[in-house]
Amino acid sequence: MPRRLLPVPPMRGDPSRRRRPRRTAARPSGSISGRRPGAGYPEGLALLKIAVLNTYAPFIRGGAEYLAESLTSKLREYGHEAALVRIPFSWEPPPKVLEGLLAARLVRIPGAQLVIGLKFPAYLVPHDNKVLWLLHQYRQAYDLWNTPFQGLPDTREGIQIRDIVRQADNLYLRQAKKIFTNSHVTSNRLMQFNGIPSEVLYPPLFDARGLECEEYGDFVFCPGRVTTSKRQYLLVEALQYCSPEVKLVIAGMEEAPEDGMLIRKLISDYGLGARVTFLNGFISEEQKAAYYRRALACAYVPYDEDSYGYVTLEAFHCKKPVLTCTDSGGIHILVKHGKTGFTAAPEPRAIAAALDAFYQDKAATARMGSASYDFIQSLHIDWDHVIAKLTQ
Repeated sequence: MPRRLLPVPPMRGDPSRRRRPRRTAARPSGSISGRRPGAGYPEGLALLKIAVLNTYAPFIRGGAEYLAESLTSKLREYGHEAALVRIPFSWEPPPKVLEGLLAARLVRIPGAQLVIGLKFPAYLVPHDNKVLWLLHQYRQAYDLWNTPFQGLPDTREGIQIRDIVRQADNLYLRQAKKIFTNSHVTSNRLMQFNGIPSEVLYPPLFDARGLECEEYGDFVFCPGRVTTSKRQYLLVEALQYCSPEVKLVIAGMEEAPEDGMLIRKLISDYGLGARVTFLNGFISEEQKAAYYRRALACAYVPYDEDSYGYVTLEAFHCKKPVLTCTDSGGIHILVKHGKTGFTAAPEPRAIAAALDAFYQDKAATARMGSASYDFIQSLHIDWDHVIAKLTQ
């Protein structure tokens, strides 16, 4: 296994190294959503050929994939010529991590005048004009080391993989012209482990149409990829301690078969079949929006999330408060205890008390929902700002 990383020289005649004249235009008028960029987007910015770089793991889809597709579509909407480039990546068995790292360093993006990297190892692709919107690094080599979510073996080989990942980040992240992150959590981690400064750039929703409040119903909605780190199982375990009126809807694709099996087993073991609906699989954006509109509240309880998460942002657009946990990380950017939702300790009885509170005073729940909507409106999380920052 290699112990040192050497810069990979550019291919001879690599088109990505040649300077191209930039087109300049007034504010673009085309829009795939039928809307024009707002007044906050500067006129006269150059129109570029842009490659958005993200990783690709077959049959796994989460917030990062949604953001990569949204960014690519929005760049086109604002007049740029954009392409989404997915770099295949696997972390099982662990040596595959280094194969993915090397593969990214060997990739070239012919014709791109700007590349925007999002995740490890895709953000390691070489380019003279590269900007990063860092969603997260390979956290198993950083803050998840020595935790239950470490992933890498605590062996000589695992330590070597960890060290090479860190060395690669220390060397190649500094080659970016500018580094933005999706939250203060990600920025703080990058500074703590790599000593690299960055600027926070909050991700907006692609399209908030259809996300509104229809009613405050009789269930708590928990959408998203089903996996151990998202901890949907905590909500099921909590339900055994809740009042009988509390109901839960979990919706999302399982990351591994054992993730879905755990949820089904807990539902069966605790006799919660009448109170927990588990929609294990893909649901459309329209279906998801319909559940948001009719939910009483939402729950999002991952372990140490990098950002506030799309679940939180979508819920707030629908005026639904969110339950999260004290160790859920960046979600606390939006969830303020007793104001826009509840924050509970990551154990079943504490979560149960918060779930009960949503039902005990539904008028207060509705007030928190309205406050959550007002709060995100005050933050001006919009695409005009994002596209201008990434392309200037």
